[in-house]
Amino acid sequence: MKLISPKLHGIIDYMLIIFLFLSPVAFNMTKDTSSQVYTIAVLQMVLTVITNYSYGMFRAIPLKLHGVIELLLSVGMVVAAFTILKYDERAKGYYAGLGIFWFIVVVFSDYDKN
Repeated sequence: MKLISPKLHGIIDYMLIIFLFLSPVAFNMTKDTSSQVYTIAVLQMVLTVITNYSYGMFRAIPLKLHGVIELLLSVGMVVAAFTILKYDERAKGYYAGLGIFWFIVVVFSDYDKN
């Protein structure tokens, strides 16, 4: 069952962008982790702005492709947390938690409505 409409998904996307931009300061992240998180925030912002849904501005890519990209990012973050970032406990927890949250949003989003 798809509980998240495209409109709600857009709101979640923008809230996630704000969260990502505030995270390095709020969680006192290292310089390297902060740079990575800011990069993810910018990528998410670009993805959100160019998606063809109610909160997209340029509407260049279909919502389904947006979902596929977010699915790959969410899985990639969880994998990175337990491989690449295994020695940085704070980054590991942050990436794993964020990846799991993102995955849940993707799974419960309705990409067919518009």
